[in-house]
Amino acid sequence: MEKVAPYIHWRTVSFGDTDAAAIVYTPRFSIYCMEAAEVWFREYLRFDWYHMNVEFGQGTPVVHMEMDFTAPLIGNDKLGVVVRVGKVGRSTVTLDFEGIRVRKPAAEQVATFTGRYVFCFTDKKVKGAIPIPPEQRELIQAYSAECMTD
Repeated sequence: MEKVAPYIHWRTVSFGDTDAAAIVYTPRFSIYCMEAAEVWFREYLRFDWYHMNVEFGQGTPVVHMEMDFTAPLIGNDKLGVVVRVGKVGRSTVTLDFEGIRVRKPAAEQVATFTGRYVFCFTDKKVKGAIPIPPEQRELIQAYSAECMTD
């Protein structure tokens, strides 16, 4: 995977993601953001959620989320979820997400949603929040700075 900033997680919206109105079912948006976040943590921070949790008892649960919608998504739309760093705290990193839709035949990009998720670094041994590990903090700050130049 070529690492560019900001990272955009691309997927095609499946028919199964839609509701009776033929638009994406609201809870699916959180799945789209979590998918993008999981790849971002793994590829950009070298923090693979599965291995960190199972092997080391560490994680980054979401402690706050918010979302606003600006345009609908339907089955077969191409969706890009843009990942940016909003804020870095002692134990938390806030990721800002932007959904962009590409629909044939026009192929123009349309903003569909924005989201803000706060992830808290935790460790089962201490039963709570821990400071962001130095390696991950450095990678977060470097990524954030790179996004400022886009």
